[in-house]
Amino acid sequence: MKKVSKLFFAVSCMALLAACSSTQEESKNTYRQGGDRPLVDDKYSLRADRAEIENLRAQVPEQTKKQNDELAFILSLMSDPKRQPSEIRSQFDQLLRKKRDLFDRDVKAERENFTKEERKKREEFLKGQQKQREEFNRGKRSREERAEFYKGLDEKRSEFFSVEKERRADFESDVRERRKNFEDYARQKQNEFNQEYRAHSKRHEDWKKEQSRQRPGSVPSSSNMNPSNSLAAQAFLSDAEELERELQELQSRPGTRLESGE
Repeated sequence: MKKVSKLFFAVSCMALLAACSSTQEESKNTYRQGGDRPLVDDKYSLRADRAEIENLRAQVPEQTKKQNDELAFILSLMSDPKRQPSEIRSQFDQLLRKKRDLFDRDVKAERENFTKEERKKREEFLKGQQKQREEFNRGKRSREERAEFYKGLDEKRSEFFSVEKERRADFESDVRERRKNFEDYARQKQNEFNQEYRAHSKRHEDWKKEQSRQRPGSVPSSSNMNPSNSLAAQAFLSDAEELERELQELQSRPGTRLESGE
């Protein structure tokens, strides 16, 4: 009995190996050259189109690319018509406010650094002039030498403060220009947002109307009724009121003998 079982097991294994070998031979393709090939060739894949898009994007000017990215960001806020417009506006206003606060902080830090550097240069200059005076006054000097020396110090001091004053004015002018540019930029983005916001608000209202129509048991509002239907309904009500009035008059009128059955 054991010999029969072993023989049956051996025959089963040989049949399985033969079936696998037959499947492998049938799977070979005499037309295909080379080894395994990818599921889809690169030129048919979306990756090639993506690479082409990146190549085209690389040719776009940096400023245009930046504007496109900013517009794409605004549109991404409104990608879902179900989203409340007020929520989108609140998010945009918050983002714009954060950018303005960041700009203000950067300008404040820059002004503080400028003032610190300005104060340091002024102190070093005045200490240098003080040192020159002390060294000059150690020896005997004639009146002409003294006048010439102090005249030179005054000229250097006037020139120094004139240069520093001009540098401060240039700094403040640069800050004003950058602030104006930022506000112009913020105004432009606000206008772009408002334009897309109006379109999104309309899409949101259309979505709400569609949801209301699809809701079971919903009754169309009077604003959505056809004007011709409304006029027909008014005429029907008027005729019904006239008929009811005539019935009331007939009931209140005294009956004749024939009507009373006499």
